[in-house]
Amino acid sequence: MLRHRICVVAQCLLFVFAAASAHAQAGAQTWASPEQLRAEYLSLLDTLSQRVSADDRSAWADDMRQKIRDLRVQVKGLSAEALEQIAKGTDRKSFARMQDAITNGSDRVMSSTFASQRVSSQFALAANPLSPIVPPDYDAAVAGTTCSTTPTAASTIDGEKIGLYVDRGLSLVAEVGCETLVVIVGEGSNLPLCIAWGVTKGIEVVLDSLIDHQDFCNSLLDGADGAATAANVINVHDDVAAVDTHLTNVDNHIAEEFTALDTHLVVLFNQLSNQIAEGTALLNAGLQQVMKLELTPEGRRTIVPAILTCSGTNCPKVLLNCAAAGCSWNNVGPLP
Repeated sequence: MLRHRICVVAQCLLFVFAAASAHAQAGAQTWASPEQLRAEYLSLLDTLSQRVSADDRSAWADDMRQKIRDLRVQVKGLSAEALEQIAKGTDRKSFARMQDAITNGSDRVMSSTFASQRVSSQFALAANPLSPIVPPDYDAAVAGTTCSTTPTAASTIDGEKIGLYVDRGLSLVAEVGCETLVVIVGEGSNLPLCIAWGVTKGIEVVLDSLIDHQDFCNSLLDGADGAATAANVINVHDDVAAVDTHLTNVDNHIAEEFTALDTHLVVLFNQLSNQIAEGTALLNAGLQQVMKLELTPEGRRTIVPAILTCSGTNCPKVLLNCAAAGCSWNNVGPLP
């Protein structure tokens, strides 16, 4: 009975391996040669190596470099036979998608502060504010960490995540093939698919660590942006309050100017009224003097001396003796 069960299990595993092999052979047709797969793997490792800054001497960066170096040695050390078996078990289309996503990033349009130059670096005002705009302090935000002050683009992280998901798919295929061969053949983890599984798992570890590190660093820079924004909101509030106070002062000053102008205009109008009244009185006094001269017989005409020196209302009334009916030769006031 036990022997029968073992045979059934063996047959099932053989079926799984056969299905995996058939799928792998279909994918292998797209590879020009097994050496193409080696070159693509080494190119992918070069791309991952560039994601770790050469200036970063932290333990995390050293660990990433060592992992990539180990993977490079492992890929370079693959024999031609092993490489051929791995090529058969690796889908070219999926591998190309992973490599393109990691190398070139995602082509999806995303709304992010990292999709273009950071918003905080674009502060520009047409007028001078009452207090300076506070820029983000990126140096303080990343102090004590292995992060730089330059963010990782969202498209880059998104591409790495796509590559990670594809790599996990490739790793799953290699894992199934490796476990099947180990159970049936019993040759351990040095079989080609087991090596492929190890390489894909290594790439998965590197990508996972890179993405976590980049997300962490970007979050610190976002925090600096948020802190600067909050500080600038406070500054804007203070500026608005100062402008409000200034406008109140200007309003009061304008009101005072209008009050003073009104008072000044009243004085001017009173002066003008007085001048018109004096001028009218002076004109009337002169006309009355002319009338008196016209009514006075020839040889007896004289000018009242005060007419020549008066200024208006203080002029003498030379026709006071005229009745309401008017003046006549016998009713023109005192004759000279």
